[in-house]
Amino acid sequence: MDFETCAIGVDLGATKIAAALVTYNGRTLAARQVMTLADQGPNAVLDRIAELVNGMLGMVEPKQLLGVGIGSPGQVDPRSGVVRNAVNLGWKEVELTTGVASRLHCPLSIWAEKDANASALGEYTFGTACGISELVYLGIGSGLGGGAISNGTSISGANLTAMEVGHLSLDPSGLLCTCGNYGCAETTISGRGLSAITRKLIQTQRFQTCLDMSQDLHPSQVLEAARQGDPLSLAAITEMGQQLGFIFSMCAALLNPSHIVIGGGLGLAAFDLLIPPALKEMARRCLPAARSDLKILRSTLESPSIGAAALVWYHQRR
Repeated sequence: MDFETCAIGVDLGATKIAAALVTYNGRTLAARQVMTLADQGPNAVLDRIAELVNGMLGMVEPKQLLGVGIGSPGQVDPRSGVVRNAVNLGWKEVELTTGVASRLHCPLSIWAEKDANASALGEYTFGTACGISELVYLGIGSGLGGGAISNGTSISGANLTAMEVGHLSLDPSGLLCTCGNYGCAETTISGRGLSAITRKLIQTQRFQTCLDMSQDLHPSQVLEAARQGDPLSLAAITEMGQQLGFIFSMCAALLNPSHIVIGGGLGLAAFDLLIPPALKEMARRCLPAARSDLKILRSTLESPSIGAAALVWYHQRR
């Protein structure tokens, strides 16, 4: 088969590692994934990443493969390829790009970015906001991640912590976050956040519900109940949407993007229920000029690994 010029994208997650062979126009030629098993240590994880990449090398001619992009949790230095403080992986400091490069069967250029930055670049390069030079990406899943593009450039910040919206404390007296602070945004705007809100509302006994504390209260259960009209589940998702509206207003006030793209498993699954209360809350919190033309879109990328592949073209253009 005659393949186009392409890149390999790798999305490194706490649960799984996904890889995709992607063409310059965003077409996925192959996709693979393995479990991360981070508790086995960084070297084992680097072995798995390299195994995925090596498995795709034979699918293209060497001259057609431009490089590898990796999206990772934590503070990722795109210059050195070092990942620091990736709490969900248990990593304090790991040389990601050099570690993977040393395990590949042939030399390849490798670039790494924070996973949400990679997803933002994926939306800018291939996704629903393709070519939009002022955008914010928010990924809602097991946590809340953020990335931003301004004037076509990914924003990293002075010490690589730009757009860490998941760890902006909305309520310093709130729930303990994995980062060690209290009331961070992702303690409410995430899968576990939705479960926590649901438990809190059940205890108040203010709403009728088919749910009870003996259940796991997995986000999918809450969402299914909400779609069946369960009052308490709808109230829980509305509360989460209101918290998301605060994040929208912050992004609108500070960055004035033309588009905010919502991704992540829960963000996509609950998009239609979350956005109305989020927009209503944003209207209460920021100037009309900052939000009047702002568009909120669903991500259309099949996998975050496609965003990681976009890193290759982005860094080659710079």
